[in-house]
Amino acid sequence: MTLVDNHAQDDTTALRASLADARSRFLSTVRHLRPKLHRYCSRMCGSVMDGEDVVQETLAQAFYSLSSLNDESRLEPWLFRIAHHKCVDFLRRERRHREDTVPYADEYEPEQAPPETDADDQPVDDALVALVTELPPKERAAVLLKDVLAYRLAEVADVVDSSVGAVKAALHRGRAKLRSLSGAPAQAELDQHQRTLLDAYVECFNRRDWDALRRVIQVDARLEIVGAADGTMLDIGRNYFGNYTRLPYDWKLSVARVNGDDVVVHWKREGDHWRPLTAVRLWWSDGHVVRIRDYVHIEYLLEDAQVLESHPRAQLRD
Repeated sequence: MTLVDNHAQDDTTALRASLADARSRFLSTVRHLRPKLHRYCSRMCGSVMDGEDVVQETLAQAFYSLSSLNDESRLEPWLFRIAHHKCVDFLRRERRHREDTVPYADEYEPEQAPPETDADDQPVDDALVALVTELPPKERAAVLLKDVLAYRLAEVADVVDSSVGAVKAALHRGRAKLRSLSGAPAQAELDQHQRTLLDAYVECFNRRDWDALRRVIQVDARLEIVGAADGTMLDIGRNYFGNYTRLPYDWKLSVARVNGDDVVVHWKREGDHWRPLTAVRLWWSDGHVVRIRDYVHIEYLLEDAQVLESHPRAQLRD
């Protein structure tokens, strides 16, 4: 290796260290905002895990766009504006019929909202907010930012890049639609094959039977430890199971209903009780796990979620 090559390698190593340090300081700065961002993103996306994925995308974009933040006091609305657009991108990718058929752009929406005394302009309660995924993105955002996060109308308009008049109109429509709904939206059920695979994964994990679990997971399966690392079971996966055995608390997995969806939930023992702490997302092909996304480091993941045991075989046992 030449002297020039040595200098280039040293420069690259120094640059990586500098970026890692800057990223660590950035994440420390925004740590207190992450649960609030997740609360918004998970309700916008209709899933606590999709919501966290959007939070991760938001923080990544924000870090590499820090030079565009001219006023540090505007950090929170700036992050929420990025998160909002990431949520809208997610919803458009999902191509849900009820949202594809409703225009999002302001020019298609009436600017005039009814008077503030109208009953529909009163904030909706938590029971109705739980149905917010039935709304198109603009109305969903307006209700969440105003009624859940208590943003002022001008702040909502700033986040969604709109006018106060358009936000008031979207908020009115969203509240009115929520009050007209009679029940929770239908949720997709796992078929028997999917249930069997999830149960097998959970049971192997709870027995700490790593050999059996390796037979369930494809050898080169994609592994993502959200907020920590990503790679395959051939590289970072070598320490995956060992890291679980070294967790400083009692834990178990089960298949549970999280806001109506079947999810692998990671539970933590707290005294005589088990608390749903975080979750694991799995993808299958031909009877084997081909991708794992583990949210074990995201301890706020289920703070705002309704978690219910969903299957007798998955019940937690002491």
